[in-house]
Amino acid sequence: MVVYVSVEDVRRVVEGVARVGGVEGFVVSSSDGLPLFSSLADKELEEKVAALTAVLSEVGNRASTELGKGEAEWITVNAPDGSGIIYTRLGQIGYLAVLFNKDTRLGVLLYTLRDIKKKLETTQ
Repeated sequence: MVVYVSVEDVRRVVEGVARVGGVEGFVVSSSDGLPLFSSLADKELEEKVAALTAVLSEVGNRASTELGKGEAEWITVNAPDGSGIIYTRLGQIGYLAVLFNKDTRLGVLLYTLRDIKKKLETTQ
């Protein structure tokens, strides 16, 4: 049985990540790297993040699987200044990319991402 989740339902669940201190924005994208929605005002940046999310998530998952670790729960890219981006798969929906600054408490962000994924699993 296939259950469809509306984009608005996904948006309501995912928007909670924007309340984590230090989060600069998020993009939800399809598995093909097309943006579905985001909190970013810059549409060009939104498209770049969506495209890179698909590529980096697939490469990260492949590496994790090839090393016998299973599918990656999330992939983190950190910049020298402490900022970065976290990518995670949202089941059949696609991917979530979260951009964060150096002041972000990563433990809180990762907890929030797990909570989002759990909520979406129960609605699918």
